[in-house]
Amino acid sequence: MKWLAPFVIAAALFGGSVAGVRLYVDTGMEKAGEKKESLIYYNTDLRNSCKEALGWVLEENSIPVFGSSELSASDQVAYPPYLYKNGNSDFNMVLIGRGYMQSLHHAITLGGMADRIPDKKAVLILSPQWFTAGHLDSGTYASRFSERMYSEFLKNPQISKETKRRVTDRLKSLLPEDPPQLERIEKYEDVYVEGSINPVTHIEVGLYDSFMNLRQEYLFGKNAGTLPGKQEGEQEESETVESEKLDFRLLMEEAERAGQEACTNNSFYIYDEYYDTYVRNVEQERRGSEMYGSYGTSPEYDDLRIFLDVCKETGIEPLVISVPVNGRWYDWTGFPAAGRDVYYENIRRICGEYQVELADFSDKEYEIYFLKDVMHMGWKGWVYLDEAVYRFWKDEEVGRTGGGD
Repeated sequence: MKWLAPFVIAAALFGGSVAGVRLYVDTGMEKAGEKKESLIYYNTDLRNSCKEALGWVLEENSIPVFGSSELSASDQVAYPPYLYKNGNSDFNMVLIGRGYMQSLHHAITLGGMADRIPDKKAVLILSPQWFTAGHLDSGTYASRFSERMYSEFLKNPQISKETKRRVTDRLKSLLPEDPPQLERIEKYEDVYVEGSINPVTHIEVGLYDSFMNLRQEYLFGKNAGTLPGKQEGEQEESETVESEKLDFRLLMEEAERAGQEACTNNSFYIYDEYYDTYVRNVEQERRGSEMYGSYGTSPEYDDLRIFLDVCKETGIEPLVISVPVNGRWYDWTGFPAAGRDVYYENIRRICGEYQVELADFSDKEYEIYFLKDVMHMGWKGWVYLDEAVYRFWKDEEVGRTGGGD
């Protein structure tokens, strides 16, 4: 047993070090916690990789909403941080996700934080553009991968070994260019999935896991501590939003006006700045360029199933949001309607298999101002989505939304 002695000594030294810095880290986290309202819509990788931080902002009056780049919008009509005044509301949508984060990312995060979701409900916003045959490349996936949340995911006893193996196998296929990280993933798997009895592996994983969790909390507390908070005696800029009083019909009218003001120089109903920057100079060369396009086959469908399996195993009730493409732009590029319809039908079929709620907006391809560009949610799209999420949270039928349209 002499070989074990160095690890025991290392563990003892580490424990002493942790005791010395724990107080410092807890102080930083406490200061960050005092600014909880500012953290509700603080949608950053640092917050979203910190289970403790997500636990703070997820309260009885909130719901986690997983998505990608559309969550970084800034529309001043129904975009959730604007609509709910950055947390000054009796209901909030905790946005989790940035560009290039898709079903597998969200399955891992959901599994890692499931015990912190008080209402046991969650929302997943799907983008058709996720469902390509080529899918994400390794570098893109790695740029958003959270090893901390993966560790929390594996430690969740509610998630089956089969699901944990499926996720781990996907990670191995997506992270081949980082050998040290792959080695750690395999060790996590040995300990948390396969139940390895090798004491060296257990000590090594335990030490590294504890250190990285401590580091994560330190970085988050340090960063979040710089956020502006309410000063003592400071008056509210406005009254707290009362979600029951939101008039989605009036919001839809406001969204229509905002869209009209923003989209004036093209027939695709893309907002002017985006069209001038990304479309105008390539418009003619993109015409007919996607004649063989389809979202019918993609590894993303299996990743979506993993997300729904995690929901099922952890007792989370999901609402899936099916966002359409910009029909006018897709017609211009020649992307076949059949290649889009097969995607919409696949989503309906998968949600039917799992018997989960689906807010299906696939019939909005040509509704102007639903999207703001070629793929991201627009002014009216957010109204539709906000109402669907609110109804879901209230245990009301999602059905047709948008102020009764």
